Amino acid sequence: MESRQVEQVLEKVREIGQTLKGQVDYQIDQKSGIQDLVTSMDKNTEIALRQCLQEITPGCTFIGEEGTQQMSEKVWILDPIDGTTNFINSQEGYAISLGYFEESKPVLGIVYDVASEKLYHAFAQRAYINGQEIADLPAVRSLSESVWDAGMATMHKNPKLFDLCRITRGHRELGSAALAIIKVALGKLDFYVTENAKCWDYAGGIPFLMACQGTLWMRDDFFTCTPNLVLFARNEEILEQVKSYLK
Repeated sequence: MESRQVEQVLEKVREIGQTLKGQVDYQIDQKSGIQDLVTSMDKNTEIALRQCLQEITPGCTFIGEEGTQQMSEKVWILDPIDGTTNFINSQEGYAISLGYFEESKPVLGIVYDVASEKLYHAFAQRAYINGQEIADLPAVRSLSESVWDAGMATMHKNPKLFDLCRITRGHRELGSAALAIIKVALGKLDFYVTENAKCWDYAGGIPFLMACQGTLWMRDDFFTCTPNLVLFARNEEILEQVKSYLK
């Protein structure tokens, strides 16, 4: 992928993201239950992304949360609205997330925080916010100083995580996997764990995390479309400490 193509994709993602702001007229449906929702905006956004990405990177295939899924040597992995519940409830904390992979290797990762209009991307092992390369990151904190993210469903499946609430500085639940990964990469969170991640939840954020020297561990295959236990952390020391609290 050339830098020119990267700029084209970033421009299109920002343009498509702007159509989500202030939207109130859309259909809401349940998928697996009341906490697993999809809107007509999710579907329309994925269609728009696929169309423009096919033009910019001809011959690619797609793995998307709301559409067909086809793996190939050149594949985009899409989550049109990561944090749909936040979007529906007019809250901040939802994003467009997409990652581009060639021969199963990450090439480009993009997470667009629509509400704050912050466009995060990583390319060629460098991380950017609104086009500005990240220069400095805060020092890594100890486990006892950590602020971290995990959903309640994840914590109930891994009950030892409740012990971490008592020995760390604070627990959060943002409701967007992509944005939680970005916060770990930037040192705003120290780790994030989820039991329910599918590849489109993390494909956009992982290249950014890696460019910021973060790390991760997952139970199953990276490209899975079924729930996966995944841990993202600022460094290997924190990662190994937290892994001992997982089933």
